[in-house]
Amino acid sequence: MGTTYVRLAAGVLAIASLVFFSMGDDATTADTGLRLRPDLTLQMPVSDLDRSIAFYERTLGFKVTERRDDLKFAHLSTNVPGLDLGLNEVEESPIGTSGIVLNFGVKDVAEGRRALESRGVMFLGPTRVIPGKVALAELKDPDGHRLRLAGPPPPAGDEAKASYHMVVRD
Repeated sequence: MGTTYVRLAAGVLAIASLVFFSMGDDATTADTGLRLRPDLTLQMPVSDLDRSIAFYERTLGFKVTERRDDLKFAHLSTNVPGLDLGLNEVEESPIGTSGIVLNFGVKDVAEGRRALESRGVMFLGPTRVIPGKVALAELKDPDGHRLRLAGPPPPAGDEAKASYHMVVRD
């Protein structure tokens, strides 16, 4: 699974996400002629299917809805209706460098981070805050795919209480 495939998949995912989330329940678009269903699967290559399933079940609470050992493939349901994660084991190292970042919405990033850290999850630096916009805590899955907890920024003045890094964007 080469870099070209990963970039192509990233492009397709971005386009599908835009189409899917802008359509609502009516999956027919006059512009494209496509009759899309209201579901989307994020397909990710992994080096060890069992290890990746365990990570996503234990870390994010996803549930396996389908597994095909003959195809080295599994579907996991997420907390978002119609959005599944597809994992497929590949022989090539699936280093997560595609530029895709999966942001998982949480109500409280600091609380979520503490919960995952208590179970041994290592985060990549402090939680980043874009004032008035979002708080982001980044981690990686076993294959290096970038994941982030994303939620409301902390109340003004609370940034210093935890390991936050303020990000100012012009």
